[in-house]
Amino acid sequence: MPSRLLALQTWHRITGFSRFVLRRLIDDRCLQTAGSLTYTTLLAIVPLFTIALTLFAAFPMFGDYSGKFKSFILTNLVPDASGKIIGTYMHQFSDNAERLTAMGMVGLTATALLLMFTIEKTLNQIWGAPRSRNFLTRTLIYWAALTLGPLLIGLSISMASWLSSGLPGDLPGLGLSLLKLGPWLLVFLTLSMVFLAVPNCYVPRSHALLAAFCAASALDIMKLLFSLYIKKFATFKLVYGAFASFPIFLLWLYVSWVIVLGGAVLSACLSYWHNDAWNWKGKQGSRFEQAVLILLALNEAYHNGEILHINTLRRRVGLGLDVTNQLLEAMTHKKWVEASRDGKWLLAIDLEQIRLVDVFEHIQIPLSATKEQALGPYMLRMHEELGLTLAEYAIQRTI
Repeated sequence: MPSRLLALQTWHRITGFSRFVLRRLIDDRCLQTAGSLTYTTLLAIVPLFTIALTLFAAFPMFGDYSGKFKSFILTNLVPDASGKIIGTYMHQFSDNAERLTAMGMVGLTATALLLMFTIEKTLNQIWGAPRSRNFLTRTLIYWAALTLGPLLIGLSISMASWLSSGLPGDLPGLGLSLLKLGPWLLVFLTLSMVFLAVPNCYVPRSHALLAAFCAASALDIMKLLFSLYIKKFATFKLVYGAFASFPIFLLWLYVSWVIVLGGAVLSACLSYWHNDAWNWKGKQGSRFEQAVLILLALNEAYHNGEILHINTLRRRVGLGLDVTNQLLEAMTHKKWVEASRDGKWLLAIDLEQIRLVDVFEHIQIPLSATKEQALGPYMLRMHEELGLTLAEYAIQRTI
């Protein structure tokens, strides 16, 4: 009986947390953002392929794998129904890339970077990051990604070819299995790096890896279901005829972006799993309460000679990382808290100098009535009730 009760409680937590993630996906407007990213991808896909093929061809060791590189991209990133048309365009792009001038390459790179900037902005919004990195840092990071991406794909293709043909005995079967697993693993590693590195805030490694695993698996399942749908139902071909490849590719891009953004939302929400922090009404309370809890936790850490990392702090107060980060940034403007060089947080002012009403008005809303004068006495009474300093409140709550 206890085991059954435990299973029911676990199931309740999982379903409640899943609803919380889905609600965040909708509230953060990820479905609309996926449409915007689909349009941006259409503009940037030609520059991305051209840059990738140009960089790939720049390495002599990959000279024999150019065809396999194109096949890898088409097989794993493009739906079968659109593969032939897009493959033809890719062949034209690679031929024309050799005749690009320096300014032409700069233009293509700028278009590709535009897509990456849009992705960064979206992930920062999902994570509640207060600001983006400076332009130079962002450009260097994304240029490194554009350069290393084709190199990693080339290495994976070379390794897979070596495993499938260069090993004795029964090991080529293992190489073939690794070859099939390679695309999933490459997507998993890519999403892991995106979820870890792109948001301009602290992201737990375990959260990014778990979210990347779920997103990569969902993309793989979506690919199978998409292929099955195209084979079993000829709706697109009946309606669009020869133009069927275009709406199929658009739908493919949109669903792919929904899954990727869903993985980003999951990585941002996993910090709410601890202590059932996802149960907003039952566990978290108002922003005012959360800010007070953070200040009290930092004060306790100060007296214990501790400097708390944001991950430790959010566990002590039972909040999500994004909410904790937003409140800390807001209180930084009042110089109540400050961050150390290694990203840990500490109290920057004595609690005797902070009143409850100061926290309430800074985090929640000013306690004043300008248009409705009859509310004035009630606001004044609330102001007086919250006149305690945080030091006095800390003593009262322990009595």
